[in-house]
Amino acid sequence: MQIIYTFGSNRLIFKNDHCFTSYMPFANQKIVYLQLLMIVLPWTAWAGLHNPGVGEAGADPGWGQLWEGTIILPGESLSGNADRMVFPLKRAGNLILLEAIVGGIHGNLILDTGSSSMVLNSIWFGGGGRSLATYAAGGITGSAGMVSRMIVDHMQISGLEFQRVGANLVDLGHIESARNVKILGFFGLNLFREFEMVLDLRNSVMELHRLNFRGNRANREASVPAFDISMPIIVESDVVFIEADIQKSRLTFCLDTGAETSVIASDLPGKLLSTISVQRRSTLRGAGPQQVEVLHGILDELVIGKTKFKQIQVLVTNLSSMSKFFGTRIHGMLGCEFFEKGVFYINIKRQTMGIVLH
Repeated sequence: MQIIYTFGSNRLIFKNDHCFTSYMPFANQKIVYLQLLMIVLPWTAWAGLHNPGVGEAGADPGWGQLWEGTIILPGESLSGNADRMVFPLKRAGNLILLEAIVGGIHGNLILDTGSSSMVLNSIWFGGGGRSLATYAAGGITGSAGMVSRMIVDHMQISGLEFQRVGANLVDLGHIESARNVKILGFFGLNLFREFEMVLDLRNSVMELHRLNFRGNRANREASVPAFDISMPIIVESDVVFIEADIQKSRLTFCLDTGAETSVIASDLPGKLLSTISVQRRSTLRGAGPQQVEVLHGILDELVIGKTKFKQIQVLVTNLSSMSKFFGTRIHGMLGCEFFEKGVFYINIKRQTMGIVLH
């Protein structure tokens, strides 16, 4: 959990019981750092935002925090017995889509485990819902303009219902144009804290298993397979990170289903970057007008636990904004193509992940 209090040109951040201070160049605006969501044609970069601060002058305290929403299980109340739910997945390129109804509008939501909050497409929602505030936003390519927040009274994802969900508004029209599909927005694991998520891209399904207060499956009879890889995960702002090795150097990677291609930070030591065979250059376009040049290549080897993954397609670019957003050094992102290598079992409550390799 993270709460930001703003005092003049400074802000005080309480995050996981630690306190940080940072200078803000504009006394009356919050600078919000966008995470990455990589779309191949065209490349884009944007994602979830910091929760807004509370206690600001003139702000309505009841609207100063992000509403995570109330979950209503299919056909019953929140205290019901739906311990396992299965969701069909669709694909648009390497984007993972779930059919949804948001505020009465039918369309698709992108499953983006690299996002710490829900984002809706301002093309469809710019005029609806109760607006919380407007903030200056920026990404890895610079300013993305002003970003608004709103509350969605009702949302349904393949039968799973949510009420009063907070969301940020961003223009996602370039993704709709590139993929020729109706995109309502994207969401991350913050909506599924009380569930273990099983992601099986080969069979185009996602499962949710309800967890008890200890983080174990509520249905004790549900079978769990033997994992090829079983490891702890790091959870920051509802985003999952793991440790992996390149050339025996321990690095931190974000698990990001919203990234079509895995990403490596451009400021890694030369001996690590030299294991990438560069194939071509292109430009990365963010949510704003700025562009940056990036490299495409093949990473020779990535080691997770004792398992070696070879010949991984990667994008090489600057990840300093993401590191700044999460308050931790991020060396790379493992995108959708990586999730195709097996079935992933992610348990945020227990902070564990298992993988059954194909």
